[in-house]
Formats: sequence, C-alpha cells, structure tokens
Amino acid sequence: MQFGLLLSQLPHVDESRVQYDAMLSLESARKPAPASFWQRLKNLIS
Repeated sequence: MQFGLLLSQLPHVDESRVQYDAMLSLESARKPAPASFWQRLKNLIS
C-alpha cells in the first residue's frame, strides 16, 4: 500500500475546517454550571 493513495482518501482541509470550527463553538458555548455561576456573581459584584 502506498502512502499517496491514503492521502487521496483524507477529507479536504477547507471542508473539514467548517465542521471543526462548529464543534469548537459548541464546546465553548457550554460552560459548566459552577463556572457560569461564578462569572455571574463576579459581574454582580464589580
């Protein structure tokens, strides 16, 4: 098996970048409950 043949089966960089960016935005949108609580408390105090 040649490595060049495997490369042709990989997804295109630009196509996968959109999906990767979407996954990152979902991950950063959900903060753990304690973190969001402390952030709201900090905003109230300051």
